[in-house]
Parts: sequence; structure tokens; C-alpha cells
Amino acid sequence: MTAPRRIILTGATGLIGKALSQRLSTLGYEVIPFRSRHNGPGGFDHLSGHIDRGALEGAYAVIHLAGESIAQRWTVAAKERILSSRRDGTRLLSEALAGLKQKPAVFISMSGVNRYGLNRTEAIDESSAVSAEGFLPAVTEAWENATRPASDGGIRTVLLRTSLVLSAMGGGLKKMLPAFRLGLGGPIGGGNQQMSWIGLPDLVELIIWSMETSAIRGPVNAVAPQSATQAEFARTLGTILRRPSCLPMPGWVISLIFGQMGRETVLSDLAAHPSVALKGGFRFVTPDLTSALRQAIRE
Repeated sequence: MTAPRRIILTGATGLIGKALSQRLSTLGYEVIPFRSRHNGPGGFDHLSGHIDRGALEGAYAVIHLAGESIAQRWTVAAKERILSSRRDGTRLLSEALAGLKQKPAVFISMSGVNRYGLNRTEAIDESSAVSAEGFLPAVTEAWENATRPASDGGIRTVLLRTSLVLSAMGGGLKKMLPAFRLGLGGPIGGGNQQMSWIGLPDLVELIIWSMETSAIRGPVNAVAPQSATQAEFARTLGTILRRPSCLPMPGWVISLIFGQMGRETVLSDLAAHPSVALKGGFRFVTPDLTSALRQAIRE
């Protein structure tokens, strides 16, 4: 009897990591959590430069989800933590992978759709021009560039450009639900900003598909096929909850409360399309917003 393939997973305790770990285990993979900001065995620390290379040897795949939370006020210190955790942590990991005797077949590293910028009037896919104007675009540029030692070392490398992940168990939707359940929700800003999103189960399946599909490498937009405006999102969520959802939150309030973080996240205007996934044959279980939100709330 052959041993199960080992998957090294950073960020295993987060929203995505927990769901991915459970799904991989049901498929027969052995999931090994690899702790970030950890100076001992089975982990790495981008601040000290420590990494347990022995734990990485012989793994089938390495999936890198770890990084400082974006959802905080962006002080100078917070910005440095966000940037360094992604840039330096990813570089440390990818350099270690490139130097292994038994390299993994694939390295999957999380990124974000803000690699394309903050505001785009046209629909974008993986072939679209990228941008580094703004904090999040600059972070995602550094984040993706940090994977080059792995790809240069011959490891198939996938860059998952992720958007808003819909789950009632965490992330942005969990924060929105109390207000919407009270009938106090509504569109943010003018309501016309396009937003990209993906249901958590679809994201988990897309990560596994990217891992198991040998032809997939480079950027992959981890977004549903149908984007939505802020107004459409609010209206759909209100309909599902059977609550009014017409109380708008002006953009200046977001800026006042959240500062630059709010302007570059909930006020950005970006519609990404998952061309690589669709052309590669990936099938979304919840490709439309209504089905994705219903599933998320059932969780």
C-alpha cells in the first residue's frame, strides 16, 4: 500500500486553510501544517530567516496561504508587517524549496486580484496588464516576485489571485451579516463599483484543481465567472436574508473609519474573470452570486 501524498500547508489555521485541509484529507492526502512566525521544527519565520527545510523534503505539493491580515488599519507599522510577511516569507519559502534534494511537484502561492490595480473600467483576466500603483498592488507585485526562486528552480508555480471569499464563518461576509440581518445593510460607496468574489468551497476546489492539473502554472484568477456591483451584492444578500438592504454607506465614511485600507478594498472597482480556470475545464459549483451566498449562509 502506497503512502498518501504529503501536502505542506502554510496558513492552515485560517479560514481557507481549515477548509482546504479538511477537503484534502477526505481525498486521501496527508496534510502537514507548516507554521509561520515559528522558529522551531515544522515552521518558518521570515523575521529571523529560520525555516525547517527537512520538513519540506519529499512533499508532493506546497500550498502557501500565510500572511499578515489585510483587515486592519494601515499604520506605517501595519503596512510593513503586511508587506514583509508576504514578500519575505514567500521568498524564504521559495528559496528553500528550490534548494531541496526532493523538490515538490508544485508550489501554489496565494496572491490577490489587486495585482491588476485598484480601479479598472474594463473586464480583466490573466492576460491583462498588471499594476503596482497603490499599496495592495505593490504588495501583490512583491508577493508574486518572491516566488521566482521556486519557478526558476524548476518547480511548477501557481499564483492564485484571490478576491473576496464568501463564507459566513469568516472574512468580509461574516462581518457584514449582523448589519444585514438587522435590515441595516446596503451598498457601499456609490454602489456602482464592480467587485470580484468567490465562494469558499469553489476556492478550495480551485486550489486542489490547480495542484492536480499539471498544465496549470503562473497566474490563476481565483474569482467566480460573474462579478457584481456593490449595489447588486447588497440587494442579493438582502433578498436571501429577507431584509431590506437599501441603507447606503457613503465612501467618505469608509475613508474616515478605515482610511487607505477601506479605499483600496471595499471602494476599489475591479472585475476579474477566471479565464485560465474556465479554459482549463474547471467547473464552478456556485458560479452566480445568489447560489454562492445561499451556500455560504447555509454553512
